[in-house]
Amino acid sequence: MFSRLLYLAIAGALLLASILLMAVAISRTFTGFWTGEGALDTMLDGIGLVIIAVAVADVGKFLFEEEVVADRELRRPAEARGSLTKFMTIIIVALSLESLVLITKAARDKPADILFPSLLMLVAVAALVGLGLFQRLSQHATAAIPNDVGDENEEPEVRRRSRPSKVASQKPVTRGEPSPGRRGQGEV
Repeated sequence: MFSRLLYLAIAGALLLASILLMAVAISRTFTGFWTGEGALDTMLDGIGLVIIAVAVADVGKFLFEEEVVADRELRRPAEARGSLTKFMTIIIVALSLESLVLITKAARDKPADILFPSLLMLVAVAALVGLGLFQRLSQHATAAIPNDVGDENEEPEVRRRSRPSKVASQKPVTRGEPSPGRRGQGEV
């Protein structure tokens, strides 16, 4: 119970921080437009803050869904794989969007300063490749463990659907061979 309350407080704090970041972004953008000083720069800064706010809100939502609503520890590799994939996707999207904003700003202000945003984009791509490798390598771990292990509460119908069909494992009939139902009856 304490763990659920703690994660609820953390998720709430992250969502509040996200709302405050969006308010600051809107405030800065309107201030830039009203004063007329660097309207495009303030808008790009606002976009960057909104991107960070969305990433923070997504992390808060992720923690809320995984730790408070689900109220379970990860029992199977497939669950851990799904949770890690969801979390890393949030980070990769935020890195990619932020690097695009920084590339736009650098290309507009000082084209020589485009190195850092480009490296940030490479980090996002490396994280995506790493996530793909993780998915590929962990696929064997999730395939080795049946889906219905440890699911006493799962309905039998759901368990039956997740098992491979016996029909699919039969050898397919090739041309010229008698069908399995007609073997021994003679072909015409």
